[in-house]
Amino acid sequence: VPITPAATSFLHCSDCHADLDKLFKEGRRPSLLFTHERHFGIGVSDCAACHVANTHEPDRTNRPTMVTCYQCHSLEEGARAPGECTLCHPKDLNPEPRTHLAADWVRDKHAGAALANPFDCATCHQQSFCTSCHGLALPHPSGFEERPHAELFFEDPALCERCHPREPLVQRDACDRCHHPQGPRERTWISWHPEVVRNRGAETCFQCHATDTCRACHRQGPERFTAEDLRADRALLLGSPQPAASPTGAG
Repeated sequence: VPITPAATSFLHCSDCHADLDKLFKEGRRPSLLFTHERHFGIGVSDCAACHVANTHEPDRTNRPTMVTCYQCHSLEEGARAPGECTLCHPKDLNPEPRTHLAADWVRDKHAGAALANPFDCATCHQQSFCTSCHGLALPHPSGFEERPHAELFFEDPALCERCHPREPLVQRDACDRCHHPQGPRERTWISWHPEVVRNRGAETCFQCHATDTCRACHRQGPERFTAEDLRADRALLLGSPQPAASPTGAG
């Protein structure tokens, strides 16, 4: 018996889809334990509740994503519908999306995806999951690039390096992109900064660096420079005499 939704905005879906669950009954979506019939039975009677108005386009079909499902399904208390994975997916289904299976997902791609649509992440992950790796709440709040990021760096440089690795003797790093924009990108700042000092003077250096910092790096070499040697910079920038806690490749 054809299933006929009591829709008001999609009056003609069943003109073509005599059996809306045919796809699932034939096993063509083995990763989904889903039926329209079950949803109609609990009062979800409008196709537009899940399907966008332009469901069918000349070159594609816009099917609901799992984000759509989470408008109702959730593990949160008081949710309109339960959110356990096995409610809609087989127990043996790998819960990781295809994107997560890429070898460079964690290293190169997950940050951009999270910034573009953090709600996608929140369908499976709580904020505590992100914090367990990053060590702080992400994305960074508004204004973080001002004093807060400096305070965090001086407190624990290694925390920043979890996402922003520093290789100042090898390449321009995340810090250099803002703090040392001068010179060709293919040259490290360590190798290029003598040109800047020679041509423009050292005044801009002392906006952020104390003379003790320059002296320490030039005396012992950048390869032996540690966060301990930044204690004078911390005092200059933050007004605190406390040294940073752990080493970094700053230069």
